[in-house]
Parts: sequence; C-alpha cells; structure tokens
Amino acid sequence: MIAEKVSATSDPFKKVKKMIDDMITKLLEETNSESEQKGFCDKELGTNKITRTKLSSSIDGLTAKIDEGEAMITSATQRIAELAKELADLSDSMKQATTLRQEEKAKNAETVKDSQEALKAIEAATAVLKDFYEKASLATGFLQEDAERPTMGSQEWNALANPNFEGTVDKGHKKGMQTFGKTYKGQQDEAGGVFAMLEVIASDFSTLVADTESSEASSTKSYNEFMTESKKVTAVKDKESEMLTNDKAQAESDKQADTKDIKATQDQLLAANRYYDKLKPTCVDSGVSYGDRVKAREEEIQSLKEALQILQGQ
Repeated sequence: MIAEKVSATSDPFKKVKKMIDDMITKLLEETNSESEQKGFCDKELGTNKITRTKLSSSIDGLTAKIDEGEAMITSATQRIAELAKELADLSDSMKQATTLRQEEKAKNAETVKDSQEALKAIEAATAVLKDFYEKASLATGFLQEDAERPTMGSQEWNALANPNFEGTVDKGHKKGMQTFGKTYKGQQDEAGGVFAMLEVIASDFSTLVADTESSEASSTKSYNEFMTESKKVTAVKDKESEMLTNDKAQAESDKQADTKDIKATQDQLLAANRYYDKLKPTCVDSGVSYGDRVKAREEEIQSLKEALQILQGQ
C-alpha cells in the first residue's frame, strides 16, 4: 500500500528531470549568446583588421614619401651649393677677363700710339735727310751765280784782295758762292744705307701697328663671345638654382605636413591595435574553435535530451 501510494503520488525522477531540463535550457541560452557574440566578433574583428591594414598602408606610404622628400632636399641642397660655387667662379672669371681685356686694350692702344708717333718721327727724319742729301748732291764747285759775286771796290773784294783788310766782312759761305775747291756732297753712299734702315724700321712699326690692331680686334671678339656665353650660362644656372630652391622649400613644407600626418596615423593605429587586444580574449579562439564548441555543445544537449526521454519513460 505504501509502495502503491508513493508510486501514485510522487515521481522519484522529478528533480533529476528538472535539473536536466535546466541544463538543456542553459546550453541553448549559451548557444544563442555565443552565436550573437560570434556575429559581433566577426564584424568587429573584420572592421578592425581593415582599419589596421589601411592605417599601416598609409604609414608605409607616408614613410616612403618622407624618405623621398628627405632625399630630394639633400640632393637639392648639394646642387644649390654646387651652383653657387659655379656662379661665383664664373663671376670671378668674367671679372678677371674684363680686367685683362682692359689692360690689354690700354697696352695695345699705347703700342699703336707709340708706333704711329715713331712712324711720324721716322717720316720727319727721312724728310730732313732726303732734303739735305738732295741739295748736297746738286751742289757745284766751279759755278756761282753772278748776283753773288763780290763787285770791285766792295768790302768783299777788298777783303779778298788784301789779307790785312781791317773792315767787317761776312766771310760765311753764301748760296752759289764759289768754294774754290771740291764740292762737299755728303756721304751719299752711306746715306743710302741709313734710308734703307729707316725704311725697315718704318716697315716694322707699320707691321706692329697692323698686328696690334688685328690682335686687338681678335681679342675684343673673343672677349665679347666669352662674356655673351658666360651671361647665358649664368642665366641658366641662376634659373636652375631658383627652381631648386623653390622645390626644396616645397619639399620641406610637404615633409612637415607628412610628418604631422604620420604621427596622427600612428596614433590611430595604436588605438586600433589596443582595441584588437581588447577583442582577443572573447573573440579570438584560444585552443578550441567556435565550430568545435558548437559541436560539443550540441552533442551535450542531445545527450541530455535522450537521458530526459529515458527518465520520462519514453
């Protein structure tokens, strides 16, 4: 009677069945919760990965750009220094060439002037000598002009007739006066050599004038060509230096901006990495994968259901 009463009024597996049912419910709740967590993790991890990849790529690009800018600044600085030295050397060469040209021009002018004065002097000396030797070659010893003969009773006549004449008489030789001896015609033979020598000297001076004037014209032409070419080269180098200076200034400005950007990007990447570290404990598998956990939980639920059915008499 007691057994029948107990059997009729009480279920000996009631508590066990309730515990199994609670376990099944808890496992189902965990399954739903983990499924939601899986969706959240997949989304956040995916977004975080894209963000970290993009930021890393930006940092790499900015780093390469900064390195390129620094290389450009270094190269431009060196080239600007080289151009400055080349321009200074070119300026010195132009000044030196101008100084030498002025000195050479003055020297050539002096040479031409001295040579022309020498030519004038030679011409004058030649004229004097020619006049003398031409007159000397025409002198006579036995002919005199009638107008120049002393008249009888004149002082000249008395002086000639009386060696003791005390009067004042000009006894100097007069044109056409009888010389009473061989006529002096000068050193005509030697004079020819003098004239020849003067001609040679005059020719040398004329040649010197011509050569100096030719040299002056050639030097002037070379100087003008050098100055024209030097001014062109100077203009080109000045323009190159100006462009490089502007490029360098722009590169330095870009470098400052890129450095600021890369710092901000690095801060963003640091924050993304920190968030990833925060996600790892709950979102990154540590030994057991999500699929394995789901499978194990499903097997556990199935076992509990089967035990529950057995206890329920099914």
